[in-house]
Amino acid sequence: MSTPASLSTFFIRTFGCQMNEHDSERMAQLLLAEGLSRVDEPRLADVIIINSCSVRAKPEHKALSEAGRFRKARRSRGVRIILAGCVAQQEARALLDRADYLDAVLGPDAIARLPRVLAELRAGRGPILDVAEHDASAPGFVPLQARRAEGPGPVSRQVTIMKGCDNFCAYCVVPLVRGREVSRPLADILSEVEELGRRGTREVMLLGQNVNSYRDPGGASFPELLRRLDAQAAVQRIRFTTSHPKDLGEELIAAMAGLPRVCEHLHLALQAGADGVLARMRRGYTREEFTRRALRLRAEVPALALTTDLIVGFPGEREADFRETLEVVERVAFDGAFSFKYSPRPGTLAASYPDDVPAAEKQSRLERLQALLTRLEADSLRRLVGRELEVLVEGPSLRDPAALTGRSRCNRVVNFACQGPVTPGSLVPVRVLEVRGHTLLGERLSSASS
Repeated sequence: MSTPASLSTFFIRTFGCQMNEHDSERMAQLLLAEGLSRVDEPRLADVIIINSCSVRAKPEHKALSEAGRFRKARRSRGVRIILAGCVAQQEARALLDRADYLDAVLGPDAIARLPRVLAELRAGRGPILDVAEHDASAPGFVPLQARRAEGPGPVSRQVTIMKGCDNFCAYCVVPLVRGREVSRPLADILSEVEELGRRGTREVMLLGQNVNSYRDPGGASFPELLRRLDAQAAVQRIRFTTSHPKDLGEELIAAMAGLPRVCEHLHLALQAGADGVLARMRRGYTREEFTRRALRLRAEVPALALTTDLIVGFPGEREADFRETLEVVERVAFDGAFSFKYSPRPGTLAASYPDDVPAAEKQSRLERLQALLTRLEADSLRRLVGRELEVLVEGPSLRDPAALTGRSRCNRVVNFACQGPVTPGSLVPVRVLEVRGHTLLGERLSSASS
């Protein structure tokens, strides 16, 4: 392997969920603080980080394949390749044994030690394995000073409020790779959001594997955190993800209905609509309980956009079970969804179940489910035509540089024509004119706040 004159540039590719995106942001902040520059092309990078996800087989395979693509660059110009994230935590030493082109394998709880790993690589040492056991006393929430070093922040930022999960759903690796639930002190969250607001952030996304189980070490609940952030008024919008249906109680519904800064969007993972399947998944609720809570929330928050996750072909799922899923999806009328075919994940309880739904049947069910979801999303978008939406401007539209783009409070992407300058971060009233695929097209109305 050749050795570069210095490790001065880095590139990060992220697979998986918003938690992984946030972890990539944390790694970027640490590397920027070490004096490295971020590049948009891997061919320009001295350090390449692949941040992996092991929730499903497909992103895991993609991450490993992506890391392998850079073997030639490692041989020819000494690029250092780091595999980070959940696959790194789950596979650990086995990755180094079978992928000799990896210079470091870094678990999620080791991100804070990335500068030390960088120093080792600069000294020519490696490969490095850092997948320490989860430490609840040092959960590794991103330091506020790392954010300050970046200068003015973007319009929307992610803020981790808790990590890990105590639910142990039968199919899910999260408790195995990210550990048990650890909540961040409420005062730290308020302080970070206040600082972000001072730096120009208008919207925060509160992140956790199960945000509505958040519990401050002093006892404050997630709805209390929302109330404190709303009263703080440091930002104009508050979002959060992901929520577990069993923890969606009246207090959270009241917070969503009554707090003006909390946006009308909730991602609530159904996963399946048949009680037998939900029990084998160890989800902790029935189809009727989920439906009742979802419809209660819709009644209290009429402008709500409700999105979900769904798995088809879970072990033991019969055709009748799948039809029950379709029934719940139609009754709740989800505004959007992520849907997947079940794939066994090593170490989970479901990995011991017979994977007894044929691949062709899984594919057929997925296509039928997605056809229903496509129709429901189209219906949801059409209902917005003619309405006035408040749009948080993000910048020029990728489709039309003469137009602007942003998101509504219900998390819809809105592209709109605009006469005169509008700065990113402005809250602009937009009338929706038509649906364009998965987005909306509109026109700016006269008044706007900035």
